[in-house]
Amino acid sequence: MKIKQRLKNFRRRITYSEGFTDFAAFLLWVIIKLYFSTLKVRLDFDPEFLKLDRSRVLMGFWHGRQFLLVPSFGSWHIILMADLSWAGEIQTKILKRFGYRIVRGSSKRKGAQALLLMKNNILKGFAAGFAVDGPSGPIFKSKPGIVFLSRKLNYPIVPVVASSEKKWIIDNTWCKYQLPKPFSRCYVKMCEPVWPDKNFTSSDLDLILMNYTEKADKFISSFRK
Repeated sequence: MKIKQRLKNFRRRITYSEGFTDFAAFLLWVIIKLYFSTLKVRLDFDPEFLKLDRSRVLMGFWHGRQFLLVPSFGSWHIILMADLSWAGEIQTKILKRFGYRIVRGSSKRKGAQALLLMKNNILKGFAAGFAVDGPSGPIFKSKPGIVFLSRKLNYPIVPVVASSEKKWIIDNTWCKYQLPKPFSRCYVKMCEPVWPDKNFTSSDLDLILMNYTEKADKFISSFRK
């Protein structure tokens, strides 16, 4: 029993070490870049979005559809939130390699502190991206943080949707994570901005995002006809 515990502790020291997480993040970053290069991604921008100052927006998207977004907008000076877990540490290092600024925290762990850090960085000229139903669901149910910040800063929320012609859906993840199949045609859209008033709720945002998601799915499915 002592040997098993020692082996477990040794494995933990190795996998949680900075060297290991650096290497894992670099390897995954390379794999994602190579994988993404096989995809045929069409980017679409609502005309109202194009009128905005891109550094003064809050972007909201579903957690399970973020794969196409990460490599697409790394040069846009966007700040994202990553979980405080071990997986979040690796995710942070991957996202930084793509060009994002990262705040650590989640709606469940140091959420208020992370939201304050997000606000401070946004005021320095960074746009912000939110996986609105993350980090652990329920699926398609937004957390209130993005609506709160939108009202506080008077910044619009830009719904961002993504869809793939062919994909794998990872059913054992809470968000039914979607991974486009290699060489698939894909679609990403920055939709019409939303300016929440005092009566606007997270449920309203869910309806808007779901509507745009369904339209994106219909658009990409037309390629198969």
